[in-house]
Amino acid sequence: MELVTGLIIAGGKSRRLGIDKRFLEIGGRPSIQRVIDAYEGLFKEILIVADATEPFQSLGVKVVVDLIPGCATLGGLYTGLQFASHDRVFAAASDMPWLSPAAIRVVLDQALSGDIVIPDLAGKLQPMHAVYAKTCLPVLRSVVEAGRLKVQDLCTSPELRVHRIPEAAFREVDPELRSFFNINTPADLAQAQQWADG
Repeated sequence: MELVTGLIIAGGKSRRLGIDKRFLEIGGRPSIQRVIDAYEGLFKEILIVADATEPFQSLGVKVVVDLIPGCATLGGLYTGLQFASHDRVFAAASDMPWLSPAAIRVVLDQALSGDIVIPDLAGKLQPMHAVYAKTCLPVLRSVVEAGRLKVQDLCTSPELRVHRIPEAAFREVDPELRSFFNINTPADLAQAQQWADG
């Protein structure tokens, strides 16, 4: 979509896995490459936010260093919105190897419906499969400065319009909701590999 930048938030070493999840091989391709592949038909601009640019030089997309390191997802969102050429970003994490272009399109089709356009799966918001507008920047900054590092704090701000997309909209195009799957534990990694093999 021309009005939206595809943002990949590429955190560093996983505490629970003890390895760098960004380059985990899933089905013969690094996890982050799988995210880029899902983005390529959807976004003219793809942007990676990471702790350093060097590991990503070979990927052929723009990489910027996190402006607010240590603030997890919110720091990455803030940085991505600052550097994006467009007024909105679609944000996902580098450890989401099963991102579905069809599921992303469900969000993009409603991208102008709020400052935040976010999937709601059985009452649980999915911040790493959502669209954020640059109008979020002042609130993002104040939330981070207050030490509140959960995306939920952003989504409950009265200053922002939050549009929730129900689970049913995604099940139509991604029945198992694999697009929302990310790798945090050895069991998650095993599941991702099983899907790749199957």
